[in-house]
Amino acid sequence: MSVATGGRPVAARGGRLRRLLVGWFGATIVATAAVLGLVFWALSPGPSAWKRTLANLQTFVGHEFAEVWDDPSRRDALALRAAADLEIALVLRDVDGRELARHGAECDDHALVAAVVRDGRALGSVEACWPRPQHGPWALVAGLVAAAGVLWAAAGLLARRLTEPYDRLTRFARALAAGDLDARVDLGDHPRGEPAIVAAALNEMAARVQDQIAEGRALLAAVSHEIRTPLGHLRVLAELLRDRGADATTIADVEREVADLDTLVGKLLADARLQFSALSRTPLHAQAIAARALAQAGLPAALLVADDDDDGFEADPTLVVRALGNLLENARDHGGGVRALRVAIEPDRVVFTVDDDGPGFDADERGRAFDPFVRGKASHAGTRTTLGLGLSLVERIAIAHGGEAWIEDREGGGAAVAFSIRRV
Repeated sequence: MSVATGGRPVAARGGRLRRLLVGWFGATIVATAAVLGLVFWALSPGPSAWKRTLANLQTFVGHEFAEVWDDPSRRDALALRAAADLEIALVLRDVDGRELARHGAECDDHALVAAVVRDGRALGSVEACWPRPQHGPWALVAGLVAAAGVLWAAAGLLARRLTEPYDRLTRFARALAAGDLDARVDLGDHPRGEPAIVAAALNEMAARVQDQIAEGRALLAAVSHEIRTPLGHLRVLAELLRDRGADATTIADVEREVADLDTLVGKLLADARLQFSALSRTPLHAQAIAARALAQAGLPAALLVADDDDDGFEADPTLVVRALGNLLENARDHGGGVRALRVAIEPDRVVFTVDDDGPGFDADERGRAFDPFVRGKASHAGTRTTLGLGLSLVERIAIAHGGEAWIEDREGGGAAVAFSIRRV
């Protein structure tokens, strides 16, 4: 199975179960070898038993050769048969140590020397040895280590096969949690087993969640767009009331409320465009877009501080103006007023900064300033609360354009809230 994310890759921290299984398999192999060694050690005869066995073997060999010692033909036949059947080397010597016969392969290290005695009289001796194996004990150790390695490697492959489906499911879940609604678990041509059942259920869940969120976003965009029509009607009615001599204060309150509703609708529309990733990049000039934002906010153009070099960049003009409007609105309503709108043209990005004359942000506010639905503390009496979408929307617009948003304390008091847009 594989995960089709359809977006940016999601780092998956997996393999813990696989490493655990491989470790347990390896520990099991080592424990099994240790148990087998203990069993062989417990069942094998001790040193005293080996000595008794060797003494009995010497007595047996000496007794057998004593019966045929005086007949060279029978003696040699017995030695030849023993050497061939037991695959050993035999050397027959007389009582003075002279070699009488030699059978089998050459062997210098004799493991067994049996005295040939009859009626208490020594007749000679039989020396026997086993040829050394071509491969020493290290070959056996190497073979055992190789066998353990093969078993452990097979255990690793088995563990990978067992845990891979769950790693895929984990990566899918993390991708979905990160907002990638296109993520699905690929079941393959022949899905089987419990992981395939879980994957099918997760795919069905992801499809339903995606459909529900898409419907909600579409409804939000449609409602936000439709609200613009009655807002336009309210503006016309306010003008009619003014022409008919209605109370100026009341008309001003109505117009302010209509302007606030229009601003909120603009934020919701911008949010919907970000949700749908519906960016429309066009060539822009930073000074022009900043001047447009100041004009829409009803602020003087003298507040604009811009670099002379303005060779342009590409971005969505509606979203950039919306971000600048949010910064200006935030400085006006919560920062004691707009001090300046600065534009900096850098080689790889364009930076927009709004300076205010407020008390700045404390540590708690700065850490949560760009969170959605977070409202800052009122900087002066009479400041109205808002929905808390302004700075959050600024950061999302910046990220959508490959940039970021941040807050700095300004020398001499106040704060500087900025965002950047990557130049493409």
